Amino acid sequence: MIFPPFTRRTLLASAALLGPLLRSGAPAGPVDPILSAIRRAADADQAHILAGLASMSHLGPDGRLTAEWRAYRSSLALDRWEARRALHALTPASLEGAHALVACHAERGLRPGTRGARRTARRYLREMFGRPGAVLPMPQPS
Repeated sequence: MIFPPFTRRTLLASAALLGPLLRSGAPAGPVDPILSAIRRAADADQAHILAGLASMSHLGPDGRLTAEWRAYRSSLALDRWEARRALHALTPASLEGAHALVACHAERGLRPGTRGARRTARRYLREMFGRPGAVLPMPQPS
């Protein structure tokens, strides 16, 4: 099997094509576990909300939700609960994680139709930042 010779043009073209693929691998530094837990909790919340909006299309002939859809919704609720518990079990160890945690709970507390979410978010933040070794978020300059 004969391969064409590597010229400067083929090397530059292959670097241009393969460069983004090689750079899109694992991040350079270790990922803060609280950031991935926040992302998982936000994804679980979004999936639960979207499934609730789609529930009207899964009504049976008797006007009740089908058994499959009820099972799907209960599994989503369990995933959502587990994601929130996993997030609450972590302690913010970096300043970036602390700011992301405050932003996540602030956004969750401002979501419409959630009674008591603001008070619960404040309680969770007090508990998480009250743990030994927790990094407190510094006020951001405006």
